[in-house]
Amino acid sequence: MNIAKRLVITLLLVTMIAVMIPFPSPSATANGTIAWGAANITASGVRIRSGPGLDHSVLTHAGTGDIVVVVERTDSEWNKVNFHGTVGFISVPFLENRREAANFNKRGSVSGSAVNMRERPNTTSSILGSYGSGTEMSIIGINSGWYKVVHGDLTGYIRSDLMTVLSRGSGSGEAAAPRVTAISAPDPNLPLGHSIASFASGFVGHRYVRAGTSPAGFDCSGLVTYVLGQHGIRVTRNASGQYRDNGVHINKSDLVPGDLVFFSNNGGRSVTHVGIYIGEGKFVHASGTRVGVIISSLSSSYYTRVWHGAKRVT
Repeated sequence: MNIAKRLVITLLLVTMIAVMIPFPSPSATANGTIAWGAANITASGVRIRSGPGLDHSVLTHAGTGDIVVVVERTDSEWNKVNFHGTVGFISVPFLENRREAANFNKRGSVSGSAVNMRERPNTTSSILGSYGSGTEMSIIGINSGWYKVVHGDLTGYIRSDLMTVLSRGSGSGEAAAPRVTAISAPDPNLPLGHSIASFASGFVGHRYVRAGTSPAGFDCSGLVTYVLGQHGIRVTRNASGQYRDNGVHINKSDLVPGDLVFFSNNGGRSVTHVGIYIGEGKFVHASGTRVGVIISSLSSSYYTRVWHGAKRVT
């Protein structure tokens, strides 16, 4: 057998072995996947699918006001969620009133009878207590579809589908209010671009309002106008004008925090959306009435498809 044939056979064997070896999922951990937070469903009959796309099968449905635990922010279009024990994917526009897992601090009410609080977020760990419907306790975290709770001198976990998140202090059973970061002034100790990115990110959770240019509500170019204005930079009011009139064109590969990113959903005929780049492939923008100001990834399938260009105004 000549050397070339031996090399080909060796490569084939290596490839077959690589395919057969079961590599662990990068998101799997000993204690389960830490959830991002919780959110409410905005419409009736929302489909929870087996994968992040309309071509995946429907696992179950959720209705207006239902609470889901956001297990993973898959991309700007889909989130992986846990709903009543079913883990699947929901289209982002159907989620609102997002609550972060970090520093999660809400009141909750048990919504089932003889509901167990467990030592760990799974059904095999020790039972710390059993509680009836209406029992209130503090929710201080989220893990793998379970709420981390405090009741008396006990701290443990209760399945998220067996608790209702209450409005702050009201005990009425309503969903918690959207998280809105307190408004602060730009940080003068940061480089200009980083200050723009940090200041803009502080408005995540604020409402989308058509033609809005203030913290009471923004549209996409209104957010850019306000944030840059607070840094002494004047720009044209609308997205297409900002792309046409302001700053200098840069390549996508040269983006730094504070740069403006532009998109077109009409085949490139005109600019239809704008955001502020904040680093690590992400940008902050006033997305729409259903989600308000959010952070998205430039590498998502949607924003890759509608990418139009970038400008530097600093």
